[in-house]
Amino acid sequence: MLLNKETGNNHILYSFRRCPFAIRARLSIYFSNNKCQIREITLKNKPEEFLKISSKATVPVLLTEDGAIIEESLDIMKWFLLKNDPLDIMRPYDYESPDELIGFFDRDFKFHLDRYKYSTRFDPQKKDEHRNAAVKILSKLENKMDDSAYIYGDKISIYELSILPFIRQFMLADINWYESEFDCKKIKLSLSRFIETNAFIVTMKKYNEWVLLREEAQYFPSY
Repeated sequence: MLLNKETGNNHILYSFRRCPFAIRARLSIYFSNNKCQIREITLKNKPEEFLKISSKATVPVLLTEDGAIIEESLDIMKWFLLKNDPLDIMRPYDYESPDELIGFFDRDFKFHLDRYKYSTRFDPQKKDEHRNAAVKILSKLENKMDDSAYIYGDKISIYELSILPFIRQFMLADINWYESEFDCKKIKLSLSRFIETNAFIVTMKKYNEWVLLREEAQYFPSY
């Protein structure tokens, strides 16, 4: 089912609210001043329609109005922001290769993050080991930042949209430890500043699970 033609944006995003990959995709829609239908799904109850269009069967997945399917979160971000980028979120691409650092977090940092945050699913005895490995990665990121606590320059960029959703998960794994023991001050400032923005608040708005609605479209962003 496509969006109502009155919206002018007949795209469909399959999303899961807490997934950091889906969060970054929604952020790109917000910052590109675009709009689409959002289909909130749960990973334990994936709808048949979603499984038919997605070979990877994980969120986010974007179905564009012309029928194209985009399955990688960073590709979704580029698809929206290269069309409209009023805040110049993509500017790091003019001078360096952001995909390298973003990909490093997607692989290495997430590997340790999962085993720290969900240690009972892996090896509980290695929880601290994986937390320490994650901290080493974050310390390197801390050193990349200047006093403004932005990863590139002095304002938000593709780096924050891509990486901060994972650092937020790291914080949520043990908030007390994060607040009292984690000493990367610039990263803590960057995250706290970001989660207080309207962009993040709108991005994290709750939607009803789509399989329970199907004929009732929901749209992102919704204020």
